[in-house]
Amino acid sequence: MTLVDSGTGNLFSLREAFRRTEMEVGIVRNARGIREAECLVLPGVASFPRMSRGIGPLRRELLASTDRRVPLLGICAGMQILFESSEEGPGNGLGLFPGRVSALRAPVVPHMGWSPVRRKDDPWFAGLPPEPVVYFAHSFAAPADSPGVVATAEHIAPFAAAIRRDALFGVQFHPEKSGPTGIAVLRGFLREAGVVPSS
Repeated sequence: MTLVDSGTGNLFSLREAFRRTEMEVGIVRNARGIREAECLVLPGVASFPRMSRGIGPLRRELLASTDRRVPLLGICAGMQILFESSEEGPGNGLGLFPGRVSALRAPVVPHMGWSPVRRKDDPWFAGLPPEPVVYFAHSFAAPADSPGVVATAEHIAPFAAAIRRDALFGVQFHPEKSGPTGIAVLRGFLREAGVVPSS
């Protein structure tokens, strides 16, 4: 399991969360590390423009890894950067999902705290209740009707809470801050990605 350090992620908390799934976790900061990884996680606690700049030197290798069907999970801004662009500002996403990330249309932003998500019947979420509660911290999100959406949430209006296509996964919420439910989401990702814990 490899976390991509683009200078925009909460690596320590996420590494500890994955360790709770009994996975050994490495951190890479260069193209060679991405090229050698068997499973990638792209965290992001940042604006879309900053995230776009952060992955700049790694963009080509990230896209090449997805061409090889290396499993990739994007978290928060790491999910948003899987899309083409964002209303938040300039910068290109990876374009792995079509569409544009937009601002939450709500009187109060950011959307901070615990909220339920309405999940689809996807094996990624096997064992979770129909509306698990997870932790969010964001002001922008992909539209709820985006291709590949497997879960939605609401902050006045619905938005995409999780996406999936083949070996590509993304969550707008923070599994590392979502208690046992978040760990279950990470375990489900590892299971669907075909990654076996070291123990």
